[in-house]
Amino acid sequence: MNNSRCYYVDIPVHPDTDGNLFVAEGNSKSVPFDIKRVFWIRDMSKNAVRGQHATKRTKIILVPVFGSCEVIINDGKSETVYRLNSPKKGLFIDKMLWRTITNFSDNCIVEALCDCKFEPNNETYNDFSEYLRELKTYEKC
Repeated sequence: MNNSRCYYVDIPVHPDTDGNLFVAEGNSKSVPFDIKRVFWIRDMSKNAVRGQHATKRTKIILVPVFGSCEVIINDGKSETVYRLNSPKKGLFIDKMLWRTITNFSDNCIVEALCDCKFEPNNETYNDFSEYLRELKTYEKC
């Protein structure tokens, strides 16, 4: 898989005697885009499966704020598994990459930083077969 489309990013941490401050700033080394949307998932069961879609235009960084999980990225040709287990490391995921999030630890919280606002009914491919068909057109552009 092309590493420029999915890769780990460092989330700066500023330790202090009374705790750690984690900073994610848009248009920086750790977040290479202007942040337009933030959301998080939590309260997943250990066997939950999240994601299972590809975004049409949104780039995203997933940050495990608490706990750990695995993110399986499929580019239509191969799959790569990324382990998220520290708030110091996020995962940049480019548009048009299929993602599945699994193997959540107890009390896991995953924050998502996005470069686009959500557009219902026009943002994701939720069917893998449709994604593969559209990916062929996308790659020709």
